[in-house]
Amino acid sequence: MSHFLLKSHKALQKTDFANKNKKKQTSTLNNNLKIAKQTMVYEIVYFNGPGRAEVLKLIAEAGSVPYTFKGITKEDWPQHKPNARYGQLPFLKVNENFTLYQTLVIARFLAQEGNLYPTDRLQAAESEEYVTSLEELFIKYYKVYFAPEEKRQEELHSFIEGPLKTVFSVLNEALEKNVGYLIDGKLSWADLFLYDLTAMFEERGVDFISAIPNINKLRENIKNNLALKAYLESDRNLRKK
Repeated sequence: MSHFLLKSHKALQKTDFANKNKKKQTSTLNNNLKIAKQTMVYEIVYFNGPGRAEVLKLIAEAGSVPYTFKGITKEDWPQHKPNARYGQLPFLKVNENFTLYQTLVIARFLAQEGNLYPTDRLQAAESEEYVTSLEELFIKYYKVYFAPEEKRQEELHSFIEGPLKTVFSVLNEALEKNVGYLIDGKLSWADLFLYDLTAMFEERGVDFISAIPNINKLRENIKNNLALKAYLESDRNLRKK
């Protein structure tokens, strides 16, 4: 073997060794990340009553994302508020060095962790559209909820006949098309936003069923989801109390 061929052969052996070593390191890193993810437990922090954290808990439960819930009393909130980014709840404690704020951001993060966020870009965009529409509807409802008492019934009627019917008619068609789900015939974070918002409306006596009769198909699907059924029947479900 010539000196040139010998040198080339050794170089190829060295490259092959380096590639194998790199693959081994990558495999080890991926395994370590997988183990870390399996053992990581997120902490959802909110007030100790039903509210914005309920949809986050639904997503974590449906996606088998390990979490704990920390409820803060209204009496204790003033001492926590100065340390809360934006001075509000909920927030998600990811680890000792990282927290997430804003309900939609936390929900999206948990949905991605639990495989409830569509991987197809168009379906992901569709889910974002539905969740954003529901979030806007929630905000509009709370403006009605805090309206002066003498105007509340009139504004509630306008809300039901206007924004609620507009949004729910779109979602009702999606539920019909996707056998009781909003996207692709399977559970996503958008379904859980819809489920939780209608649960809140039901608590508050808001007449919404006629605008979205197919919500019963979604409720049936959720009732048949063992993880969600167990959660909804447990004391951890604060809407149950």
